[in-house]
Amino acid sequence: MLIETSVENYLSIKDKVTLSLDSSSSKKLLNNLVKTPKDERLLKSAVIYGANASGKSNMIKSVFFIWNMVKNSHLFNIDVKVPRVPFKLEEGYIDKPSKFEIIFIHNEIKYKYGFSCDNNKFIEEYLYHWPQGRESKIFTRKNSNEFDFTTDKKQQELIQSQTNENVLYLSRATQLGYKGTREAYNFIVNNLVINYSPVWEEMTIKKIYEDNDLKDKIIEILQKADFGGIMDIKVVKDKKKVQGFEFKVGKEETLFNPLKPEEQEFYDFKFVHKTKSGKLIDFEFNEESNGTRRTLAMLGPIFEILELGKVAFIDEFELNLHSNITKFLIKLFNSKLNKKNAQLIFTTHDTTLLDNEIFRRDQIYICSKNKDNSSKLNSYIDYNLREDSDFERAYLNGRVGGLPFIDETIFD
Repeated sequence: MLIETSVENYLSIKDKVTLSLDSSSSKKLLNNLVKTPKDERLLKSAVIYGANASGKSNMIKSVFFIWNMVKNSHLFNIDVKVPRVPFKLEEGYIDKPSKFEIIFIHNEIKYKYGFSCDNNKFIEEYLYHWPQGRESKIFTRKNSNEFDFTTDKKQQELIQSQTNENVLYLSRATQLGYKGTREAYNFIVNNLVINYSPVWEEMTIKKIYEDNDLKDKIIEILQKADFGGIMDIKVVKDKKKVQGFEFKVGKEETLFNPLKPEEQEFYDFKFVHKTKSGKLIDFEFNEESNGTRRTLAMLGPIFEILELGKVAFIDEFELNLHSNITKFLIKLFNSKLNKKNAQLIFTTHDTTLLDNEIFRRDQIYICSKNKDNSSKLNSYIDYNLREDSDFERAYLNGRVGGLPFIDETIFD
């Protein structure tokens, strides 16, 4: 479970910004909370609003940066640059380090992991955990190559000697089999599911083919959500021949030769609808609406996230979806059906979701710009709003910020 994530000097974020899923003391919508083994109360979901270019997507990108570096930096050759993008609208920040931190609970143990970096190297890095309820250091790193270990010193010192400046120690140590970093690595790499991707369509279709129970769940949701009378889903695994080509450039001529076609597996997918007369007919996948296709694509990963207790970060969650469908998907996380304490963090422009029967104040974040065009993040808790306030009106009236300023003098 995610407790909080912070970022500083990255993209539009200049000063430290923190997204916290630690709850307030409010008694409202208790189903939206999960109680940890240490009796902490964490939020099952959080939503980020803000104008275009306010930086709300950059919060999700910062989590993806952590995920990407932990998963892949051990593959970097010595001359590979660290692909961070600092805040560029103020002199001095381009050369300052970017900082990232994530605090979470995994297998009932709390962890805190963070690092800082410039374009060439990771400067600081640290990993702490609380195995007996007390903070215990696994490792710290400063000045790129100065490490401090409290356990397994010989093994960790050997790993340190094989860790370049442009590689995260957490990534290298886990790749080399060190057990002390494995749990933190597994949470970040395997439990964080970041952003919607077209690949989700393929993943959902493949899962439907393999799992009839999942197919039945998805059909039930599509029917209850009034998706045009969908009665069934057909998925057939097949093979097709794909023509390959050989492309060569010689000194005097260019050769473009066809190769022998190769067979590739694919899934033939169809929705089954019922006509007015009761006849069943097949619709091809591309004959369905974007909303139906997007909902289907999201349901596969969402069910996996719910069943395995993962954390989903989704940008523009409402894209191509009716607001009632979006509300339905959010309620899957906030309801008692979420038995494994999965969490959902997403950005949106859909203000109909600003409903005090869906979200608590501590679940709603507003991303807006400072005078220097850097991003800031505030929760509804930071404003003088009651739990029974009209959350949507407060946002649209500008009481909490996050609205675009539109100069309408163009119409004069």
